[in-house]
Amino acid sequence: MLARTLLLSAVAPGGEEEEEEVEVAVAIPPWKLILAGVASGIVGISLAWVHPVIPAIAAIPVIMWGADAVRRVAGYGLGTGVPSIGYMGLGGGSVAALLAVAMTNVTYAPIAAAVGTVLGAAIGALLGVLDRRVIKMKIPVMERCSTEIVAAGTLALMCLMAAVAGDFTWSAVYSRVIRTGIIAVLWVACALSLLHPYNACLGPSETQERTLSLAAECGSISAIVAGLASANPIVLIAGGIAWLISFWKFWVYTKRDAADVVWTGVVPKGE
Repeated sequence: MLARTLLLSAVAPGGEEEEEEVEVAVAIPPWKLILAGVASGIVGISLAWVHPVIPAIAAIPVIMWGADAVRRVAGYGLGTGVPSIGYMGLGGGSVAALLAVAMTNVTYAPIAAAVGTVLGAAIGALLGVLDRRVIKMKIPVMERCSTEIVAAGTLALMCLMAAVAGDFTWSAVYSRVIRTGIIAVLWVACALSLLHPYNACLGPSETQERTLSLAAECGSISAIVAGLASANPIVLIAGGIAWLISFWKFWVYTKRDAADVVWTGVVPKGE
């Protein structure tokens, strides 16, 4: 009965009018963010054994890609659904990431990371179909963006896990990330990095450049978290430098997009 309901929902939207896909203004095309995120993430994970700072910084382009996908789907008026879709992405992504780490027992890290990303994309596609065809969310880009969000969440989480563990192998990740409970902290850091940028910048003056600069800042904070979790000063310093650069860019774009920047003074006591 459930299978029949899902099938009917997928092939027969019930005659409801679908919302047309809306053109979203972009400074960087989505395909470039996807290529940069996938390449950066897999290379960073593959070189985690060289130094953990590599996957920590490599997570930033991945998070920017995921945040842009959230921006594109949330632009249809999800509202309070912006945080929900970020947590959904990491919910599916954590499953794919753990399976990818387990695969390192039988294959090399780059292959495991690539398979984990593809698996995350498959989970995201399934969630997108359920959201649009069963729950009836009238968002034309739901399947595509859900695929990207979960794939990016998977890859970003794997990067941070590799940064804390210092390698992308099951033994290292299990002993330093999973058994210690640090994976929960990394999960929250990734989820907030995906959902917060658009959630903080949404409104009539929202632009992709400002949202992505905030995503880079959030990714830098995630790298700092990885540095704290692993007690690695080089990761901490690199994350801090990345944060200063991204925060400065965010401030530049904020001043550019704002109608005015004024000092309101100190709030009077009693008000």
